Amino acid sequence: MFLYDFLLLVKAEVKRDYIYMKRYPLEILSFLFFMYLILLAILFGFHQLSDGMTNLLNREKMVLGYALMQFVLSTQMGWSGQIQNESQTGTLEQLSISGHSLAEVLLARGIAQLPRQIISFYLLLSAYVFSLKSLQIDILHSIPETIFFLTIMAIGIFGLAYIFAGITLLFKRVGFFFQIINFAFLGLFWQNRSTLNSSLVAFIYDHFPLTLGMTQLQNSLYFNQKIIFTEVSSFVIHSILFCIFGYLVFIWIEKIARNKALLSQY
Repeated sequence: MFLYDFLLLVKAEVKRDYIYMKRYPLEILSFLFFMYLILLAILFGFHQLSDGMTNLLNREKMVLGYALMQFVLSTQMGWSGQIQNESQTGTLEQLSISGHSLAEVLLARGIAQLPRQIISFYLLLSAYVFSLKSLQIDILHSIPETIFFLTIMAIGIFGLAYIFAGITLLFKRVGFFFQIINFAFLGLFWQNRSTLNSSLVAFIYDHFPLTLGMTQLQNSLYFNQKIIFTEVSSFVIHSILFCIFGYLVFIWIEKIARNKALLSQY
C-alpha cells in the first residue's frame, strides 16, 4: 500500500514538473545557456593567458566536472529552492499537514525531476563537445552506462539535498549559500587524485558519491575502460548510505522545525 501511494505521489510530481517546464521553458533553457557560457569564458581566458597552450589543461575533466556540478546544482535546488518558495506561499504548511511526510514528498520530487536533470546534463555536455572540437569525449559511445552512473550518483545527491532542504526548513532564505557550496565542488571534481596523499581531501575524494561517480563517468566517456564490478558496487553502496544519512539528518531537522513552528508560512 505504501509503495502504491508513493508511486501516485511520483506520478503527481511528474505532472507537476511537466507543467512547470511547459509554463517556464525559458527559465530552464536560460539557466543551461548561462552555465554553458561560464565555462566557455573560463576556457577562453586560460587560452588567452597561456598564449594558446591549451594542452596544459585537462579539458575533458574540466568539462565533465563542470557538467556534473550543473547536475548537482539543478538536482538539489529542486528540493531546497522549492521549500524556500513554498515557505513564502504557504504550501509548505499544507504539505506538513498532509498524509505524506515531507521526506517522502522530496524523494518523489527528486525521482520525478531526475529525467530532466539527465537530459540537461547531456545537453550541456553535447554543447561543449560540439563547441570544443578537440575534446576526446564520446557521448554516444556508452549512453546506457552513463545514464546508470548518473542515476546512482543522483541517489547520493538526494542525501546531500536532504541536508540542504533540512537547513532550508530552519533558515528559509538561504540565498546563494548552497550555490556557493555547489560551485566549490568544482575544486573537488577537478582534483588530480594521484597528487593527493593521505589527507582529508583524499578521503573525501575516495568516499564521496559525487567523485566516485565522476571516476566512473571518466572511465566510460573517454577512458574507454571496462566496468569493474567491485568499483561499481562500492559506488552504489556509498550513494545509498549517503542518501540514508541525509534522510536521517532531514528527519531530525524537521522535528526541530516542527517544535519551533517553522513549517507555517514565513
